[in-house]
Amino acid sequence: MELKTCKFESISKVNFDTIIDVRSPTEYNEDHIPNSINLPVLSDFEREVVGKMYTQQSQFEAKKIGAKYISENISKHLDGLLSNKNNNWKALIYCWRGGQRSKSLGIVLHEIGWDINILEGGYKSYRKNVVKNLYEDELFQNIFIISGYTGTGKTLMLDQLSKLGAQVIDLEKLANHKGSIFGSQPNGQPSQKKFEGRIHHLLKNFNNQLPIFIESESSKIGYLKIPPALWKKMKHSPHFELTSENDLRAKFLSTQYPELYNDTNKLLNKIDLLKEFHRSEIINSWRNLIEKRDFFTLAKGLIEIHYDPKYKNSTNYRETSKIQEIHLDPNIKKNVAEIANLILENANKIL
Repeated sequence: MELKTCKFESISKVNFDTIIDVRSPTEYNEDHIPNSINLPVLSDFEREVVGKMYTQQSQFEAKKIGAKYISENISKHLDGLLSNKNNNWKALIYCWRGGQRSKSLGIVLHEIGWDINILEGGYKSYRKNVVKNLYEDELFQNIFIISGYTGTGKTLMLDQLSKLGAQVIDLEKLANHKGSIFGSQPNGQPSQKKFEGRIHHLLKNFNNQLPIFIESESSKIGYLKIPPALWKKMKHSPHFELTSENDLRAKFLSTQYPELYNDTNKLLNKIDLLKEFHRSEIINSWRNLIEKRDFFTLAKGLIEIHYDPKYKNSTNYRETSKIQEIHLDPNIKKNVAEIANLILENANKIL
């Protein structure tokens, strides 16, 4: 019996136990189908060796050494992650185009007796689907924006909505960046492709009849761009605006960046990045507050001089699309929980 194939569009209709990406680790780390595991049939080094031999020496010799590498790697996988799979295990395998790399593993696993499918067109078909959905199509999901000035607890609100079972796209979490000049996180940001894949996966699996909540953002989070179809939808979506007094916001912000407050040199370097926006006297006053470890006053100064004017000049949400302005204290968990319930209830009423 020949290997079965499967189109990317039909993956959600088929229940696979495992999705296997057989590309090299570098290819996989740049981007991959969400929830897939990496079982490379060629390492980065082996792929380079085979590729050079194929183009510069002999296609026959390249195929021969490629088969040697692939056989050794498949043997390792059978001794490793595949060793405990029972006879009812079902897997989808893909490589770059759905060619020799995926088929090489697929044939062996199929001959063992497992139910194996090869993804038609490989990773390229998946990526083509992502690009079509996020660059070319118009999104029709029911998106609601959580807007508000910096320090009003927008990310906290998303987290609380998620705990209530609501559908949430936390773009900053997906981008591994808090969205400001102070927002870089350990391990850096994912690739643009991986960021888009994460968004696409959520949209594809959400119930389109229910609300989806997203925090207001600029068009870029760190160096990653919000894909155009989503960005367009966000700009025209209704929003709930959170408000809070400056002192409450400053208190909240002074607890939100422990990695910076514990490393004053790092925080001083971040402040220096604001030199192009503010006079030297202001920068020096903020530096002095850091030296004194007066993070509350620093946060309040940043709110009043940097964040709020910047937000007013760059807001992307029309006043006419505002559903409700809601006051809260982001420092009080009970208050955040109450507001989250209110937002979810009102969004569902609108639908």
